[in-house]
Amino acid sequence: MGQIDIQLITHLPPQIQVLEKEAVEEGFKFLTRLITEWDSGINRFNAPGECLMAAYRNQQLIAIGGLSVDPYAEKNMARLRRVYVSASSRRHHAGQT
Repeated sequence: MGQIDIQLITHLPPQIQVLEKEAVEEGFKFLTRLITEWDSGINRFNAPGECLMAAYRNQQLIAIGGLSVDPYAEKNMARLRRVYVSASSRRHHAGQT
């Protein structure tokens, strides 16, 4: 299937629209929320200890997900948020590197 390239990102990639459409067709709306919150500035995964990662195969976005600080947990705890892997890339170790 090709090598997977996982990158720390600071901007939403244009291909997010394709991934969002697929997610919505599956009944998942959290990528829509990711885009909305990103565009409004509510959440950009840029607080200390946070990050947004994207996985690419052959330069095509196949997965995205963020790590955010959990305000309700003990110190040094985080949450995985807005994680989505394209249906065609599931069970192909997209999150393993």
